[in-house]
Amino acid sequence: MFNTIRLKILAVATALLAVFAATTGFSTYLNRQVVEEMQAITEYHIPVGSHVASIEVLTMEIETQFRRALAKAPLDEKQVAGLRRAHARIVTTIRDDIKRVNSTLEAGIADVRNDVQDRLVMAELKGTFTFLDQRLAPLLQLGDDTLAAIEAGDLPRARSLAVGFGPFEDLFGKDIEDARRALDKLTLWSMTETENNQQKLLRLNAALFTLAAVFGLVLFVALTNRLHRSLGELLAGTRRVEGGYLDVSLPVNSSDEIGQLTHSFNQMVGQLKEKERVKDTFGKYLDPRIVARLIETQGDKADVSERRPATVFFSDIKGFSGMSESLTASAMVNLLNSYFSAVTREIRDQHGVIDKFIGDAVMAFWTAPFSTGDEYAKDACLAALAQTKAIAAFRNELPQITGLRRDAPDFAVRMGLATGEVVIGTIGSDITKSYTVIGDVVNTASRLEGVNKVYGTGIIIDEATHRYARSAVETRELDLLTVAGKTEPLKIYELLCAQGELTAEMAELRELFAAGLTAYRAHDWATAERRFSECLDRKADDGPALVFRQRIELLRSAPPPDDWDGVWRLSKK
Repeated sequence: MFNTIRLKILAVATALLAVFAATTGFSTYLNRQVVEEMQAITEYHIPVGSHVASIEVLTMEIETQFRRALAKAPLDEKQVAGLRRAHARIVTTIRDDIKRVNSTLEAGIADVRNDVQDRLVMAELKGTFTFLDQRLAPLLQLGDDTLAAIEAGDLPRARSLAVGFGPFEDLFGKDIEDARRALDKLTLWSMTETENNQQKLLRLNAALFTLAAVFGLVLFVALTNRLHRSLGELLAGTRRVEGGYLDVSLPVNSSDEIGQLTHSFNQMVGQLKEKERVKDTFGKYLDPRIVARLIETQGDKADVSERRPATVFFSDIKGFSGMSESLTASAMVNLLNSYFSAVTREIRDQHGVIDKFIGDAVMAFWTAPFSTGDEYAKDACLAALAQTKAIAAFRNELPQITGLRRDAPDFAVRMGLATGEVVIGTIGSDITKSYTVIGDVVNTASRLEGVNKVYGTGIIIDEATHRYARSAVETRELDLLTVAGKTEPLKIYELLCAQGELTAEMAELRELFAAGLTAYRAHDWATAERRFSECLDRKADDGPALVFRQRIELLRSAPPPDDWDGVWRLSKK
């Protein structure tokens, strides 16, 4: 019914307002009764009591004024006139008080605000005052007779008549006292009842407020507990997803915003699962980081390419064509798969991206943001050295991989690395695309991989790669040459090992080779030949030294021109 949190909160607030409204209404009703009781006391009890007191005083004053007048007798006309006015005032006031008492009591008896007990007492008082009114006539007549005797100057008769006031004093005094006591008792009872009702009202208000507060608190706690539980489940699910766990499915228990949010969360997790499935599936064909970037890229941005500095890597298995001839198809595939698994792991561990496999060759590249800052050349060199170690371990597994217990193939890999600006991005047709790098650096890296055949080396890097990575690796300068298809000379280096891993023997060999290279470029063939021979004395299969010693023999027989710059030109790839 309430399918939004807003409506639920509004329903709780409305229920609370309804409870408080009912409490306030009932409290107002009870308070009205208390007020009516107080009004009854003000309108009936107090006025009646006032008139009763007045009647009691005036009835006594009738006798008092005549006794005083007789004590002063004889009276002159002025005194007699004053006595007459005073007597008339008393009689008028008494009659008016009795009339007011009766009318007030009649109104109180008829007023439904007074309870039954109050109206019964008022009815008794009315009967009492009706009786007093009837017995008041002789008293007033006695007063008139006494006043007439005084006016006539018949003082003895006036004194005789004044003696008759005594019985009336006792008679009226007792009746009025009884009426006054009954009225006081009624007033006291009404005040006590009103006070009790006020106390009940206060207690009832407190009880109703407590009931309303408890009801409201229960509703509030129920609503907030549900919200807290649902939001807690969402938070826990979000944290699991944040931690990489996608086995999250939250129950949708309502149709409000929390339920809608939970439904959207489940859909989001489902989409993430689908993306992960795509990444896991295509990550075997394309680098997972590139798959993730392509999946997250929207619209035409996926086809955007850009220029960026990078280090490109090529590798190739030495003599793979001849090796494959001696292997069955399944053994060859098993060999390649095992080899690729070993080397690609090292490339990815050093932040490299596998671009493609070309037969037995591997093409990879390093660039930002996969590598930090300008460390792409260093990462590439360290990855190449790590592959060399992985391949050395891989050779021990060749008999098991190929199924050849004897005459296992001599497995060696040549690698070339070049650094420079490339174009990187998605390239291809509307039907099929590839995320790759293109540019002159790619061709250079491919050529350098082939140059290893000339020098008998394993890893050759260009000068730019050497410049960016020299703080992390040890190298040996090999030559200054132009490769097939290029006219600009390249200074090339052999990548030896990581910084700090160079052996004393290799360090001595590198120094001798550098001295021979310097003499070679100065056309000092004798010195150069001695230095390269000394290199071969220390390492008989040192490919670069062998190449230069053979090259010196050629240069002796066909000396280069005097302005020769030392660049060697390769005509084959």
